[in-house]
Amino acid sequence: MLTRREEDILKVIIGEYIATAAPVGSETIARKYPLDISPATIRNEMAHLEGEGYITQPHPSAGRIPSEKGYRHYVETLMGNVELPPSEQRLIRHQFYQVASELEQWLGLAATILSQLVRNIAMVTWPRAVKPRLKHLELVSLREFHALLVLILEEARLRQQVVTLDKAMSQEELSAMARRLSTVFVGLTTSQIKGTTLALSPVEEQVVAALVRMMETEEEREGEEPYVSGLHYILGQPEFASAEKALGIMEVFEQKNVLRTILLPLPIGEGLRVVIGRENREAMMHHCTVVLSCYGLPGEISGVIGVVGPIRMHYERTVSAVRFLSTTMSELVSGLYG
Repeated sequence: MLTRREEDILKVIIGEYIATAAPVGSETIARKYPLDISPATIRNEMAHLEGEGYITQPHPSAGRIPSEKGYRHYVETLMGNVELPPSEQRLIRHQFYQVASELEQWLGLAATILSQLVRNIAMVTWPRAVKPRLKHLELVSLREFHALLVLILEEARLRQQVVTLDKAMSQEELSAMARRLSTVFVGLTTSQIKGTTLALSPVEEQVVAALVRMMETEEEREGEEPYVSGLHYILGQPEFASAEKALGIMEVFEQKNVLRTILLPLPIGEGLRVVIGRENREAMMHHCTVVLSCYGLPGEISGVIGVVGPIRMHYERTVSAVRFLSTTMSELVSGLYG
């Protein structure tokens, strides 16, 4: 348990190190911050903080830098509930409402805005339904015994497949069949469609069987590639000046399975998550902090928005930006699907 004075000093060290990327000494703290204590007292408090693992000394003649434990204490206890300035919030909302009401444009814009706000990598995944639900289906005549089955799912995904029919049908007959099936199955998941008792003609049974297979495939699909923006920002940070670390972070974003691991879906009610250094599963991410939040509609459809940066990131700025963009995207998704 830290005293109030120790927490004040830890907060100063973290703020200075985030700003300068240089170890922080007691003289610097005494000179720049009105703590009303002597450099000797500051050194004693810093020694205690180091002994407790909140700060470390990179080499004997240097000042101190925050440890992962120090950053964790800062995020959970010292940072408080920060928000983006109202002027920035208004500007961001204006940018979203200037673009067309299309999910793809919103996702790309969210990644771009977030990376610019925090000067690190921003990532936004496509929202996915907890279970795909049918919104609409169409049947389009192709040839005498072939029709194109077009599915629109509630998460604005379109899937299509050619179906071979046992009997030739006109476009008028196919459209009537599609309207009937669409009316019955609208809003249902795969398992609900399979459990629906309905008198079907042999051709309708073929169409429903194809519909179920397509939706089962959709459930197994890993999802579209996330939108990523701002890789150049992180490569400009001093932590990634070495070729080894720069190549490591680039490799993370080239290996799609690793990226998906970072962006594992969060329970939408969980709120914001901050993963610091070695708390990350991937060894290549041990030099990074990841800030993630869900957006979407609870229990229906959700995506993940987040930031990857060095452990020495501006936590207040990053957390407030991720939280605000998450809220904004939830509002947009709610308007689109709600």
